[in-house]
Amino acid sequence: MKTRLILFSAFYAMLFCSYGQISENGFVFRLDGTYNESVTNNALAYNYNGAKGKNGGVLLSMGIMSKHWLFGVGFEYNHNKIEAGGTFYKPTEPIRTLSIEQSNVKLNMYGGVLYVSHYVPVLRNLYFTPGFYVGYGVIKGDHSGIFASKVEYPFHIEDPDKYHSSSTSASFFEYYQQDISMPYFYMQLSPELTWFFSNHFGLNLQMGGFRFDVLDSDLKNSTKQINFNPSFWKLGMLLKI
Repeated sequence: MKTRLILFSAFYAMLFCSYGQISENGFVFRLDGTYNESVTNNALAYNYNGAKGKNGGVLLSMGIMSKHWLFGVGFEYNHNKIEAGGTFYKPTEPIRTLSIEQSNVKLNMYGGVLYVSHYVPVLRNLYFTPGFYVGYGVIKGDHSGIFASKVEYPFHIEDPDKYHSSSTSASFFEYYQQDISMPYFYMQLSPELTWFFSNHFGLNLQMGGFRFDVLDSDLKNSTKQINFNPSFWKLGMLLKI
């Protein structure tokens, strides 16, 4: 009985007191990234539209850890690509309309990031690490696409109330492209978890958070969002020396 009690006490002492996997001071190198693909297809009667999106990004940074605080600076790059298309067909007699539209948006976002995180021990080597991020950079890309339509309508030969099987048609085609370039600024507060496998290596999971964005240095062109969607979580690894 005494042996079991000693082992039981030693286990819980190790479980709740062994936060030594993270030392007080050191340099930390981090690599964080995310990637997400989405596909949307809707088809109703004679109408069809769909979209495919690919979003990914990386953040490479280094920082100084002191007394469970981490102060870092880094460089981030994000690439977003959205392809959307739609077809509309209206077979109503005597006029039939077919419209097709294809749109492509490509955005490259890159800039600098400052952040501060605090490591709060939760369970053994697991830490709750809320982080505050400030980013500034530039967005470059383009928005391009095509729009085409065709209208078919029958014509009569003798009797205006009767239509001939043949038809005439009118077509329209347009291609457009617009370059995009603007600065961006954001602030984000994120709940995060960090697991240290040793004194020098760990994994970090950023789970969305509260974010405020400003585009083109215009407060009227700003967004505020609370997003904890797992599709946009960031997984990272860190090396401490």
